[in-house]
Amino acid sequence: MSFFVGRQEELTRLKRLKRLKKSSLVVIKGRRRVGKSTLVKEFSKGKRFISLSGLPPDNNINAQDQRNAFADQLCVQLSLPKVTFLTWSDAFFFLIAQIKDEETIVLFDEISWMAESDPKFLGFLKTCWAQFAIDKPKLVLVLCGSISSWIEDNILCSKGFLGRISLVIRLKPLSLTHSVYFLRKKGITGSIY
Repeated sequence: MSFFVGRQEELTRLKRLKRLKKSSLVVIKGRRRVGKSTLVKEFSKGKRFISLSGLPPDNNINAQDQRNAFADQLCVQLSLPKVTFLTWSDAFFFLIAQIKDEETIVLFDEISWMAESDPKFLGFLKTCWAQFAIDKPKLVLVLCGSISSWIEDNILCSKGFLGRISLVIRLKPLSLTHSVYFLRKKGITGSIY
């Protein structure tokens, strides 16, 4: 059984992006397991949704592994034949070419993991956004992650993304009331204490 609890304020802020009549770049940060991806999934209901997640950090994971995972996820979700990207620029431009004239939400989940092995990642993303994605008025690109300091340092304080971010959400844990409701819906019984 799937259900969504709380986050009405955040959903309202996301829904207001529609009024902008242009593409939107959204940054969501918050601690691990707080509901960042779930919030984006809820916002995406009734829209085309593409969810791309970085591979967890590991000494054996390199930039090509991250691009391969990105390509595999993208091709599976869009029912495309397998592709290989040699650069992040290739990956981003390929993704943008798949965005047509319909409301589309693209989630880069755990973006710090995607970018970790390639110092050019954010530069390629910024260039693709500025040159092509900005012309897709029904596109919302959500950059999400649980390493808030990385997001702050590399995206929010970056000159490359200055003036390009439409919305920043710092997601906090659910309120006590919503937490109790959530646990009850999950079948957990016992005292609220």
